[in-house]
Amino acid sequence: MLVAIINPASGHRQASFFFDHHLRPLLPAINHVFTTTAQGDAENFIHHLPDAPLTIVLLSGDGTLHEIINALPHRNISFVLVPCGTANALYASLFPPAGLDKIEYKLQSVRAFLANAAPVHISLASASIAATSSLASVVVSTALHANILHHSESLRRSHPGIERFKIAAEQNSTKWYRARARILPVPGDRVQIYDPKSSAFIPHPDASPDLELDGPFAYFLSTVNVDRLEPHFRISPLARIIAPPPSTCDIIVLRPLRDPQINDDSDDARKTYVEKVWQVLGAAYQNGTHVNFTYETTTGEIQVNGDGPVVIEYFRAGGWEWFPDPQDEDAHLVCADGAVHRISPGERAACIIDQTPHTFSVYGPV
Repeated sequence: MLVAIINPASGHRQASFFFDHHLRPLLPAINHVFTTTAQGDAENFIHHLPDAPLTIVLLSGDGTLHEIINALPHRNISFVLVPCGTANALYASLFPPAGLDKIEYKLQSVRAFLANAAPVHISLASASIAATSSLASVVVSTALHANILHHSESLRRSHPGIERFKIAAEQNSTKWYRARARILPVPGDRVQIYDPKSSAFIPHPDASPDLELDGPFAYFLSTVNVDRLEPHFRISPLARIIAPPPSTCDIIVLRPLRDPQINDDSDDARKTYVEKVWQVLGAAYQNGTHVNFTYETTTGEIQVNGDGPVVIEYFRAGGWEWFPDPQDEDAHLVCADGAVHRISPGERAACIIDQTPHTFSVYGPV
């Protein structure tokens, strides 16, 4: 069965117009067209369809995809993605910007479906926050990224595009997050870390087989299926450059006290480090060059492929656990595909890449 689900509130609110003017002529065989008006509508619509393999033409952002996956984890669904959201991370990772006409760029998953291409199965991360469990197909994060998503929500109406994320990033730029993290290996393996000198992942020398990390943290984020969170924000580029093994995620960590210039967690140190946070995030917009950043051993100046310690700890692993400091409220936020959750006092968050095969797939590049 072929259906279309339209979220008219996504992004710049152009999904309905795009369907009527560009999609309907291409897809005359659609059985149903459904437009959401509230959260949960897509789930309710699908529940009333026959329990059979389903192809959904989805005009939305990553949030509606997240909603469907969590509501119907056992349905056999293939998605034809039409990027109408703000960031469209999964679509942009499958189809990186390549100078196409704006309309044609949005039709690439549709073209793959019409060409009878084989859909690509997607991995899922299972995020547990206290008693809450959430499946994610893009990102699970804490620290700065989760706080950006949390604070950007109030800017959604006034700044519907990705600029709201940049505003929220500026509002949170001096924050560090007090927590302890544990990086978990894939069963039977050790935690891997990227080595810029060899351009390869190597077993972390301190992993046994998992790895404990002490904070404070500026950035802590994991991805599956994607190398970018916006069309040009390539935060985990190695997800495409070095193909990940099954049941793994890429984890991006920035810990300020690794900087030889930073000796303590003070207000002055946090203000000093802001420039380096911007250097890292700015390099993610430069095709992901931040993964090769190193510190100069005496001055702490950021270099590319130098001899000092790496700026970004880039792990490949089976998941992670996060134990926030009870006194740091901002460290208790966790983002799963844009949905922000709060860790209860005394609890932890965990993210495990699901080893159970799922029945979700996406029409990707032909």
